Amino acid sequence: MMEPVAKNDHPGVRVLHKTLDILEVVRSSESGLRLAEVMRLVAMPKATVYRILSTLEGRGYLDRTPDGLYRISQKFFSLQRSEAAEQHLTRIAPPIISRLVDGCKETTNLGILDGGEVVVINTVESPQAVRMSSKIGNRRHLHSTSLGKVFLAGMSEKDCLRLLRVKGTPKLTPHTLTTPEAVLAEISRVREQGFAMDDQENEIEGRCIGAPVFGQDGKVFAALSISGPVFRMDVERALSLVPALKAACEELSLAARQR
Repeated sequence: MMEPVAKNDHPGVRVLHKTLDILEVVRSSESGLRLAEVMRLVAMPKATVYRILSTLEGRGYLDRTPDGLYRISQKFFSLQRSEAAEQHLTRIAPPIISRLVDGCKETTNLGILDGGEVVVINTVESPQAVRMSSKIGNRRHLHSTSLGKVFLAGMSEKDCLRLLRVKGTPKLTPHTLTTPEAVLAEISRVREQGFAMDDQENEIEGRCIGAPVFGQDGKVFAALSISGPVFRMDVERALSLVPALKAACEELSLAARQR
């Protein structure tokens, strides 16, 4: 049985000490801890512990399992690795993505999941004059983008609902899905077909398809997308690009597993 942590008498910012105490007790448990267990171990009020746990979860430093266990997330461990998995992916991805853009002539983005949002870690823009623009570091919602839908499709329904509740489902265009029921129905289709589509849901006049990149554990680790203006990328053309997109994702998955 884990023992409560000793009271911290060091000077400094009290709330930071409390946060670090909570991180330390959660990290010391291999299977994770429930809210009540964390409260007992750090000897803090329930409201304080819950706010800190929720903040850490929202920032992506803690994960919460469907049965309520808090665990240290991959993002936390990536802070201390000499080469985080996403850095390795960023290093191996450019030639694969460039070949995909050479074939489809549309903008392609590679994204990872960070703190309940998609973060673009690699992008190659279309060579055409009218194109969808993107920048490395851009953060995007899960419910309105093809990249985000790919990540949601790799989760359980409970985890999907939890993230949608934490991050919200803002209406970005008239086509955005804004109810949990609508998003879950869409995610079910994504799982069945193996790819996702953003049909002007994140940006008017933009259409995008996305597919998963799998890590060494067989789980969705990253997502790759092709996006273009709707006048050039109608639904039929978008669907015609799915095989090339999936082939690039398979190549990325294989390269990631050979790290």
